[in-house]
Amino acid sequence: MSGLKIPFTGIQKQYNNLRDQVLDAVDIVLRSGRLMDGNYTQEFESWLAKKNNSKYATTVHSGTNALEAIAGYYYRIFNLDRPKVIIPNLTFRATANAWLRSGWDIVVADTDQFGMLDIQSVEKYHYDTLVVCLVGLHGNSLKDFQTQKFMDLVAKHNWIIVEDAAQHWLSWDCNRIGPSAISFDPMKNLGNYGNGGAIVTNEESIHEYAQNFKAHGKTGKPFGIGGSNSRMSEVDCATMLIKTKYIDEWQERRREIGLYWMERLRESPVRSLIDSSNSTEHCFHKFVIEVDDRDRVRNCLTEANIETKIHYEHGISELYECAGIKPMLSASTSLSRRTLSLPIYPELTDLEVEYTIDQVLGCVS
Repeated sequence: MSGLKIPFTGIQKQYNNLRDQVLDAVDIVLRSGRLMDGNYTQEFESWLAKKNNSKYATTVHSGTNALEAIAGYYYRIFNLDRPKVIIPNLTFRATANAWLRSGWDIVVADTDQFGMLDIQSVEKYHYDTLVVCLVGLHGNSLKDFQTQKFMDLVAKHNWIIVEDAAQHWLSWDCNRIGPSAISFDPMKNLGNYGNGGAIVTNEESIHEYAQNFKAHGKTGKPFGIGGSNSRMSEVDCATMLIKTKYIDEWQERRREIGLYWMERLRESPVRSLIDSSNSTEHCFHKFVIEVDDRDRVRNCLTEANIETKIHYEHGISELYECAGIKPMLSASTSLSRRTLSLPIYPELTDLEVEYTIDQVLGCVS
């Protein structure tokens, strides 16, 4: 076992498994001469809408572009100077950047023990916020936000709910609460061989805006603001369609690995951010553990040839000037100092899965 080397990503293994299909698809597209906005794009968007139980899906260049389009739509609707949006402290910079670039001010709220937006923290900032942007950190579902209690809170304060669904859109039954931004970054469960994203919604007006946004504002209704050149190519969509045939199988393998690791960690000093309360709905985008002396544990795993990552070492409140929680006093900041992401992907062999968790347990003993 000492000869094992486990990278954080399975991109190379996945490509090797799909290589012939991918190269055939690329060849068909390139020989056709239709490189943008063709049948593959339409087919992939149709699959995506159906997968998300939604009426519409519009592919764009990235998940960040997708969230920018949604933010831009609501900015135009409210027509206010620097409207405010609540985002969780633990999320990727892209969540904050998309809103800021679209003219919004961000208000940062604390998270719970799983890194999910803390509902009590959110209510503290209801007085002048218009939108709450939910993030399913590490692939956690939004089940707790689909309760009557939360929906009553939304109705009470007239909030708009938006999902930055880059990490969690494959969780639970894929039902969306509000307009959603999806990412196909190569590191995602369903990743492109480059950038890619989509806006998914049940609202026709948002769909029309998204169509206008992705094509320099020259299609559909005149919305009064400019658009962008933000598209996935026919090659992108053709290769993504190949992966859609396997995504359910891949998701089941991720779950199998995650549940095995959870069981092995049950009596250890390591806390998994997936447990019995959220494992049924989780999409296992990341497998994140909370440990004492994280840097020592990470160095120990590096010596065992297991690559790990830290998501996220700094909360949004430490990276941006914004309203909301005080950086060093928050539960989310404490969590960011203690968590470590293990490599989890469907191409891991049983031997690699067992070796990884054996080494984790050895490093904390």
